[in-house]
Amino acid sequence: MKKILAAAAVLLGTTGLAAACPAWENAGVQSGYTNGADLYSPNSYSVVAGGSQSLRACGWNHTGYVISRPDFEFRIDGLQQYGRLQIRAIGSCDTVLMVNDAYGNWYFDDDSYGNLNPAVTLRNPGSGTYDIWVGTYNPGTCSATLQMETWYN
Repeated sequence: MKKILAAAAVLLGTTGLAAACPAWENAGVQSGYTNGADLYSPNSYSVVAGGSQSLRACGWNHTGYVISRPDFEFRIDGLQQYGRLQIRAIGSCDTVLMVNDAYGNWYFDDDSYGNLNPAVTLRNPGSGTYDIWVGTYNPGTCSATLQMETWYN
């Protein structure tokens, strides 16, 4: 589905965002494969949160700073039996989370996981590629951990 959208953007001559802004078409800094069963116990990944790209300057209606490329690009299969996929970040500073799911939908969160940490909970997630940015609310970077977990309900 994402490839069809990218082809349409190329044919129209625009992607809707400046080249330095975050875009799912950019290759992930870290990439990997996992499945719903593996995520039934939380998986954790280290990351440097933040970057030089202001989401507001890129046309997003959210405050935060990220890098252009997704921090993570995961192929996740076997999600059909799971009712929820939660993607969350735990940082040493105020972090934000931006996710582009397997269907091409965008999600943003700031602080839903408590203590200035974000979480995006997807109901009935689809198998496919997930692009994930772990950003900071304010300019600068900090160390953080990305966690992903599935549930049956």
